[in-house]
Amino acid sequence: MDTTGKQADLAKCLDSISKQTYSDYELLLVTSEESSLVVPPSVTQYELSGQVDLARTITLAKQHADGQFVTFMQARDFILEDDALANCLQEVDKRDVDLGMANVVRLADDKFYLSDHHLGNYGLINTNNLIPYMRFYLAFRNIWGLFINKELLEKLAAQNQGQRVLYQAVHLAKKAIIMQSKFYCLVEAADNQVEPFRWQTDYEYSEAKRLVSEIRARGYQAQIPKVINVALCIDDNLVKRLVPLIYSLAKNNRELNLYLVYYRLSSSNKDYLRQLATNFSNLNFHLRKLTKELHQFIEPINLSKIKLPVATYTRVLLPHILPEVKRIIYLDTDTQVLASLEELWQTDLEGNFLGAAGDSAPYMHRKLGTWHSMFGDQGDNYFNSGVLLMDLELMRKYHVAFKVIKEALDTAQIFVQADQDAHNLYYYDAYKRLDLKYNYGSPLFEYEPYPLEAITILHHYVYKPWKDGVLEEADSLVLAALNTYYQAKREADELLGKWPDKISVIVDLRQNERADLKRCLGGLLYQSYTNLEILVLTKGTLTKQQAEFLAELQPYHRLEIVEASQLKEAVAKASGAYVYFLNINDLLLKEDVLAKFYQVANRGADLVASDYQRFDYQTKMIYWVNKEEQVAFLGATNNQQYQRELGELTGWLVKTSLAKECLASGVSEQLAAKLLRQEAKQVAVISEQLWLKTFNK
Repeated sequence: MDTTGKQADLAKCLDSISKQTYSDYELLLVTSEESSLVVPPSVTQYELSGQVDLARTITLAKQHADGQFVTFMQARDFILEDDALANCLQEVDKRDVDLGMANVVRLADDKFYLSDHHLGNYGLINTNNLIPYMRFYLAFRNIWGLFINKELLEKLAAQNQGQRVLYQAVHLAKKAIIMQSKFYCLVEAADNQVEPFRWQTDYEYSEAKRLVSEIRARGYQAQIPKVINVALCIDDNLVKRLVPLIYSLAKNNRELNLYLVYYRLSSSNKDYLRQLATNFSNLNFHLRKLTKELHQFIEPINLSKIKLPVATYTRVLLPHILPEVKRIIYLDTDTQVLASLEELWQTDLEGNFLGAAGDSAPYMHRKLGTWHSMFGDQGDNYFNSGVLLMDLELMRKYHVAFKVIKEALDTAQIFVQADQDAHNLYYYDAYKRLDLKYNYGSPLFEYEPYPLEAITILHHYVYKPWKDGVLEEADSLVLAALNTYYQAKREADELLGKWPDKISVIVDLRQNERADLKRCLGGLLYQSYTNLEILVLTKGTLTKQQAEFLAELQPYHRLEIVEASQLKEAVAKASGAYVYFLNINDLLLKEDVLAKFYQVANRGADLVASDYQRFDYQTKMIYWVNKEEQVAFLGATNNQQYQRELGELTGWLVKTSLAKECLASGVSEQLAAKLLRQEAKQVAVISEQLWLKTFNK
């Protein structure tokens, strides 16, 4: 199809065709009657009166093309390699398809731009993935590089928009594929740019919107059970994160059926969950295994682009995992319930299969002036799948779970958010939009701040409370959300009697009164050992920023500011069974550091120390050694070989009674350390480098 009338463009295009190793082709050239192009005699030329356009070219091809497959080119473009045509035809023949899309390469400013397609499962193109592909891949904005079976071409309505032709062709094709071959080179110019994606009124991502319209037309009214049903999808890695969520469910609701759905779960974790159930009398626990037969539906889903297990798709199968349940609230395990779920439970879904609240992504895109990669300017409708109110009865009737899975099977290779993208594709504009309070993600504090009292379900995505360094990233609102989680975790552990002995942590701020508290205290607050009191020792010269930060922590934690010049004053205030000494410049490196110290102390040690990494503040270098985790138990006389670990009080866990005895007289801290080593009946040293010591500051 020639639209420019430039001889040089046409010559290059025809030359690239003539060099093809595949020789069984015919070449139809469509030009304007006014064109003065010199055309080789081997080329069949069709001269059209007026403007040459795609619609007229397609009509002519339907009338005159004799080949089994037809592919369209602009005269200004060319074929990349001499064997490209042969490779493409071999591919469509081998795959037995009637539509194949080859990779398109762009030539702009004398540079080639390659854009390989992610093939996904079998590289199929269908109505599930066509529109996402149109947004993702430039080749899907037109028909250049598209191989169309002649029988399929006959069915197409001639149109001038290549995107429309492609959309129609995929919907009518028996089988369409993304091809691995590179075939077409698009020569970009001011008047020859890749077309932008254009949404059309008859486009749809799935049938869900039509189904919802039919359901409403029939006057469907869901029956809402009296007792709230909640489902969590878990595995062995998630079990340790469940307690704060389960505690928050029990604290804020009178009665719940709690379904814990899993595919694989260790016997010890099953026993743990059954024991956990005995502590929450208002929660009816149900352990439910996902069958192998159902799991096989999600096993083939492509996860190459994301760092999530296939288990993230388990929620999609809930209608069939729980066949006796009519309605359920699904919760991600990083959520926290702050109020009763009754209002959410009673929400009328108005004929929709599910209800969901918006995600933070649209807010971020608006701030950055960008579009959602999957939905473009329709991204404002994108919802978060971490909390779903699901009509399981309706889902079973219309088999929508398997349709969502099919969406994922066809499109997951370009997903960013796994099942969430699959849900949004299938249920686009066909779900009940819930208030943000029912799934309030912590990033939303930046864009649409809600007070904690107005939030029913807090979702700790992005700012995960168990992530090291999370407090350093948090502003005041996010900090309050994190503290709400830490408080719930401590209260839950107290209810379960998990940590019977309190540890008093003395954070020494005397030598660096202007230090950033977030780094040190963040490493302390996310500890799995929650029975803590925190004593911040200062000479009384806190900065305004430090004072404000500590004031934000105090409503949620047992935290006291001790104004004194000597360490003994803080030790005297310690009410725990043990004291842990921590310098404000230092950092606990893992969430289980204090738990490990306590476990060793529980084996009879009066004093527990560990090795540590070293951080040079001036050079920003960290010095560390990988060591096998071992514990050495020492007497008072044979601890000289551990001078590094036992050289000073910082990083020690000591029985409070022993610490008070050795520090009461006001001796120097160096002498106090020596006295503690001498007076301790049992000293233990952990070989692992559990904390970070800062020097040269």
